[in-house]
Amino acid sequence: MNTTIEERIANKVDYRLIEINNISPSAEVQAIIITSRPPSSDVVEDVKRVVHIIAVFPFLSTIKVKGKVRDILSLTEKDYVKYIMLEEILAKIEEFF
Repeated sequence: MNTTIEERIANKVDYRLIEINNISPSAEVQAIIITSRPPSSDVVEDVKRVVHIIAVFPFLSTIKVKGKVRDILSLTEKDYVKYIMLEEILAKIEEFF
């Protein structure tokens, strides 16, 4: 069974992030990345190269980040990412209002 990239992303991402990306890929958001294991320093450094890290919670296997939605979605390609959840939209997106 072949899964498309969109299907793989949909399984790892809050649908609201996909909708925001479709409207405005450069929108600033805060998100929670749930990792498949407690994030090591290598994982934290890898995420830091893409987005701004707000907090790391190793005991919850969670990293709280801030950045452009397209950059956050690019992290779905990483094998350590289990799920990415939207926490907050930081910049007003005109199409929403």
